Amino acid sequence: MRSSDGAFRPDASAATGMAFRDVLRHVHTREAPCEGHGPADLRQLNQQLLRVLNACHEVDTARRRLMGGLNAQQILKDVGDLLNARGERAVRPSPERRRLVAMMQDLWCSVDMAMALWDSAGRYFTRLTRLLPAQLDANGVGFVPVAPDEIDRLALEVQRLGEASARTPDGYCHSASDRFALARAAYLQAVTDWEQAQRRWARASRVRQQAEPGVHLGARGALVFAKAVSDQEWQRSNLLMREAHASMASHALYAVALQLPRHLGLS
Repeated sequence: MRSSDGAFRPDASAATGMAFRDVLRHVHTREAPCEGHGPADLRQLNQQLLRVLNACHEVDTARRRLMGGLNAQQILKDVGDLLNARGERAVRPSPERRRLVAMMQDLWCSVDMAMALWDSAGRYFTRLTRLLPAQLDANGVGFVPVAPDEIDRLALEVQRLGEASARTPDGYCHSASDRFALARAAYLQAVTDWEQAQRRWARASRVRQQAEPGVHLGARGALVFAKAVSDQEWQRSNLLMREAHASMASHALYAVALQLPRHLGLS
């Protein structure tokens, strides 16, 4: 929804909104070619659906980053309040207190950036789909890797399209094999980045869990816990971005093969 300043703001209604596939079906109904299903029409449709998927992922990722940042910000504020309640506020702040304030400022900047990304992603989403970002449900599926034999099948489909287009004036697939090779390389790199991000987030989560009891053991223990919360949120934010990037890279494989509508169950 929009606030009084005109910016998009996530709200609770997003939890019961439209799934990605509902948004795609909405756009597909409006954008699907009315006549013919030649390579040019299918290429246009696949690229349009790819743009819509990207817009959905951008809105979803920005919203989840924002919510996570706000949650981490509140936890650090609670840690600061706990220290104050113990009487550990001095005329001159301790080194631990100054470091906690610095971490809170970093999180404030992160939340501000996430809010700006949400606003920008929401505006683009609305221009592309004619829907409000608050209508989009949270993406509960996550990234699902494409099986190697499925990638091989798509490569053969691209080759078949190339052979067919060589006999037509369209010539769409003249370099489709090259484009698919690039898309496959980008996909494999995206999967590697996603797996690394998963491992980093898992390590940060374990560190936070181990540090949590220390919040009750004085200023130093509370600072260790606050840093663990901050680090975990940074890794979570990175994981969300890597997950969205890997999902888009997998969709791009199908788009190059002109099979995205079928893959998404739209045709």
